[in-house]
Amino acid sequence: MSTQPAAYSHVSTGYPQPIRLRANRGAVRSLGDEAVLKLLMAALFLPEGLSFFIGDFRLTAVRLLLICFSVAAVIRLCRRIGTAAYACVPSDILVVIAGIWMVIAAMITSGPANGLKGGGALALDFVGAYFVFRSFLGSLDSSVRIVEFACKLMVVVVLIALLDPLTGKLFTYEWIKGITGYRKEAYEVAILSQAETLYRDGSIRAMGPMEHSILFGLACAWFGALALCTFPRRLLGWAVAVVAFIGAFFSRSQGAMVSFVLVMALAVLYGATPRLTSRWKILGTIVACGVTFIFLFSGKPIATILRFAGVTPMTGWYREAIWEAATPLVAGSPLFGIGLLDDWNWQAGGVLVGSSVDTMWLELAMNFGIPGSLFVFLTIVGAFWLGPIDRCQVLSPSEKRLSVALGFLTVISVLEGFMVHMWGICWVLLGVFAGIRASLAESAVARSRMTA
Repeated sequence: MSTQPAAYSHVSTGYPQPIRLRANRGAVRSLGDEAVLKLLMAALFLPEGLSFFIGDFRLTAVRLLLICFSVAAVIRLCRRIGTAAYACVPSDILVVIAGIWMVIAAMITSGPANGLKGGGALALDFVGAYFVFRSFLGSLDSSVRIVEFACKLMVVVVLIALLDPLTGKLFTYEWIKGITGYRKEAYEVAILSQAETLYRDGSIRAMGPMEHSILFGLACAWFGALALCTFPRRLLGWAVAVVAFIGAFFSRSQGAMVSFVLVMALAVLYGATPRLTSRWKILGTIVACGVTFIFLFSGKPIATILRFAGVTPMTGWYREAIWEAATPLVAGSPLFGIGLLDDWNWQAGGVLVGSSVDTMWLELAMNFGIPGSLFVFLTIVGAFWLGPIDRCQVLSPSEKRLSVALGFLTVISVLEGFMVHMWGICWVLLGVFAGIRASLAESAVARSRMTA
C-alpha cells in the first residue's frame, strides 16, 4: 500500500514537496514578520527614560527598530510591484511625499543639520511606521492578530498607569529616574507647582510609561475603539474597552473622553444603517455644512466647534487663542512654515501662558508649512481611497470589522488633531494605523485576483 498522503495522491511525483516547502517557508516568514511587529508595538510603550542620546539626537527603542526595519520594508514592498500580490494604495505615494516634504521644509527653515535631525526624526517615526506595517502584514488575519496583541498590551499599560493616581506620583517616571537617573525638567517643574499638565483638582493624572497624560488618554480611546469594534462578540473586546475607558477617565483628558463618545456614535450609526452604503457621504456632508456655517457666522469658530464637541468653554477659548496667535505666523510662511521652534512668538497676544501648540494640524503647519500638514492628512485618509472593504468576500470577518474600526479611528484622530497635539507614541500610531489599513486594502485586491 502506498504511504503517500491522500491529499497528494493526485499530484505527480515530486510536485507536492516544493509546494509544501514554499507553504512552510511562507508560514515561517509570516510568523517572523508578526514577531517584528509585536516587538515594535511593545517598544512603543517603553518609557522615555529608557531612550539614549547620540550627541543631542534622542534615540528611542522604537526609533531604533524603525531604522533597522524600514529599509527592509520598503525593499520588500518594491519587489512586490508588478506582481499579483501588489496593489498601489494612494497612501503609499502620499506618505513618501509627506516624509520628503518634512525633511526639506525643516532643512530650509532650521538649517541643514538641525532640519535633517529634527525633520528626519519625525519623518522616520511616521513614514517608517507606515511602511513597516504596510509591508510586513498580508497573510490572513495577520493584522487582526497584531491588533489583538496591541490591545492586550494596552491593558497592561493602563494597569501600570493607574499606579500614578493610586500612589499620588508619576510612578513609572520616578521608578525609571531611580534606575537610570533620567530627569525631565518639565516634569520636575510641573510636580513642584502642581501644574494642570500633571494635576487636575489636586489629583495627579494617569500617564504611565507615556510622555503625557493626553497621549495616554488618546491611546486608551484608540485601542478601546479597536478592541470593541474588531472583537464585539468576544470577552476580549469588551474587557479591553472597559479597561481603556477607565484609563482614559483617569488621564483626565477631555479629548480622550470625546473620542470615546464619537466612536460609540459612529458604531451605532454603522450598525443601524447596514444597507445605507452612502451613510458616510451623508454624514460628511452634514458635518461639512455645519462647520462652514460656524466659520461664516461665529466670531470664535474654533471655540464654538470645541464646545459642540463637549470641551469646556475655558479649554475652547484657550485653543482659539492659540489659533489666533499662530495663524499669522503660518500665513507669513505658508509653504515651509517657521521651523522646528519650541519658542515662537506666543507672547505677542498677551493671552497664552506658554509655547505649547495644542493642535496637531496647526503644529504641523507651523513646522512644515501648510503642504506638510496637508500631506500628512492625505496619507492618513489615502489609505481608504481604494474604497470600502467591509463587504469584501475574500477578507475574514475579523479583517472586515478591523477595516471599519480603523475608519472610526481615522475620523476621531483627524478631529482630535484640531483639539490636541499628537507627538511621541500617538504620532507613530498614526503611521501604524494607516499602514495596517493600506495592507488590508491590498489584501482585498490581491486575494480577489487570485480567486478570480
